[in-house]
Amino acid sequence: MQYTGLKDKNGNEIYESDIVKRYANNGLVKYIENKFVISIPVGKREIIIGNLDNTEVIGNIYENPELLGAK
Repeated sequence: MQYTGLKDKNGNEIYESDIVKRYANNGLVKYIENKFVISIPVGKREIIIGNLDNTEVIGNIYENPELLGAK
């Protein structure tokens, strides 16, 4: 997991593959097109948010996949 160089609203470091909460949505931190983004699953699609501000790290995809609705 690559460190993004950013911290969440609680001062925790944000890494690629972290699951973050932004407002009422949980999303996965990904590296796309030379930048870190939040990918929020919506049905069979995903919404990409390029701003990691106001997020809170709540887990990661390896230890907490259920936070994204994965089974």
